[in-house]
Amino acid sequence: MWTAEQLLDEAVGGRVGERFQGLDEIEDLSREELMASARQVLARPQASEFLPGARPLSRRLLAAQWTLLLESLALPEAPTVLELCAGGSDPVLVALDVLYGAQATYVTINLNRKLADELMQRASNLDLCVRLIEDDAQNLARHFPEASVDCVCFHHAVNDILETAVADAHGLDTRDIDWWATERQMIEWLDEQYREDGLASVGLPELRRIMDAAARAVKPSGPLCFDHWTWEYHLSLDWFPGDLFNNIMNVAREAARGLTTPLEEITPEGLDRRWWMVLRRR
Repeated sequence: MWTAEQLLDEAVGGRVGERFQGLDEIEDLSREELMASARQVLARPQASEFLPGARPLSRRLLAAQWTLLLESLALPEAPTVLELCAGGSDPVLVALDVLYGAQATYVTINLNRKLADELMQRASNLDLCVRLIEDDAQNLARHFPEASVDCVCFHHAVNDILETAVADAHGLDTRDIDWWATERQMIEWLDEQYREDGLASVGLPELRRIMDAAARAVKPSGPLCFDHWTWEYHLSLDWFPGDLFNNIMNVAREAARGLTTPLEEITPEGLDRRWWMVLRRR
C-alpha cells in the first residue's frame, strides 16, 4: 500500500510534515539520515531507536500511515471518527486533521487521565473538532447508539484493552496510574492469564464486548481499523510474552468472529496483516 519512501515524503515534506514544522529536529537531518531512521522505525518488529531522529520520526511516520490508510477508505466529507484507548498517541488525530481539518469530528474514549491530558494537549493546535470521553471502553455502548459514527480506530489499542481487563481483575484501577510505570505489571498479569486459559475468562470477553459495541456504533459498510507492533528490545526480555504480542491481530480476528453485528475483513492490499487489520460492518 505504501513504500518507505512514500511515507517519508508524507511525514517530512508532505501534508503530515506541515503539521510538525518547528516541533522537532527532523528538518535538520539529511535525506540519508532520514531514510536510515525510517527503515529502522518501519521495521516490524521495530528495531531499537538509536539512530538520529528515529523517535520524532516514528511519530510522524505513524501519522503518515494512518493518513494514507484513512484516505484509501474514502470516508464521508465530514466524518465522525471514534478512537478507542488512544492514550497519549496522536497519529489518528493528525491524520484526520490532515485529511479533513475542521470538517471532521474526532471522539475518543480514554480512561487514563494522564495520557488523555497528553492527547488533548497535542490536539490543541489542530483544526478538527475533538471530544474526549473519560470512561472505560467497556461502556462504549452507553455513549454511542447504533450507526452513529463513520469509522472506529484501534491504534495499538487491543493490547491496552487486554491489559486493562486483567488489571481490573486484579483490583487495579488504571484511571489515575502512571501507565508506563505500571505497564510491566499489567503485561505480566496478562501473560499469566494467557498461559492459564488463553484469555478465555479474562481478556477475550472484554475485547469482544468492546468490538461488538464498536461494530454496532459504526454505520453500515463503515470500517474498523486496527494496528499493532512490537519492539525487538521487548521481545528479548524474559518477562515479555512475545508469542502473544506478536499475534495480537489474530487475537482480534478471533474476537471478531461470531459478534452480533457481522464484520468482514477488507484489509487493503499491501498492508501486512500481521500488524494491520481493517474490518467492515456488513
